[in-house]
Amino acid sequence: MQENLTIARPYAQAAFEYSNTEGAIGAWSEALAFLGMVVADPAMRRVISDPKVSQQRLIDLLLDLGGARFSPSFGRFVKVLGAAHRLVVVGEIAQLFERHRAVAENIAHAEIVSAFPLAPSEEAAIAKAVEKRLGKAVRITQRLDQTLIGGAIVQVGDTVFDVSLKGGLNQLANLFNWK
Repeated sequence: MQENLTIARPYAQAAFEYSNTEGAIGAWSEALAFLGMVVADPAMRRVISDPKVSQQRLIDLLLDLGGARFSPSFGRFVKVLGAAHRLVVVGEIAQLFERHRAVAENIAHAEIVSAFPLAPSEEAAIAKAVEKRLGKAVRITQRLDQTLIGGAIVQVGDTVFDVSLKGGLNQLANLFNWK
């Protein structure tokens, strides 16, 4: 995985810079997400790794699948990836592209892990608190983990705010074991 990120990094940087100068960051983001889904499909993975399928045929197939989603410049990007045999890292390229986009748009991505689905008002309150603390707009994703018992864990990048019941109990257990 780390090797794929290393390979994907210059492609993501170039794609972001080009899409930014073209004023088409959103369109490229959507096109990369679509292409990432296509190449992640197990059947497409087999086609990509099949030595009997020429790179030109594979590129043509991907461009046909993308259709109107792919601008001419994005189509050229797909051709570059195909010629360099880098289609297998499109998922990582899309991930890194989104990181560049978040930085450029001053947006933080927060993942909320909770034992139960949050009400929209609870999600909004957490988003507001994180925005205030970071000074950035926040995009929220939610994930359920019933082992937390209650409360939530909010992760923004490398920063983790653990206000879960499980986390509190673990801290209490550590306190008793430490003294």
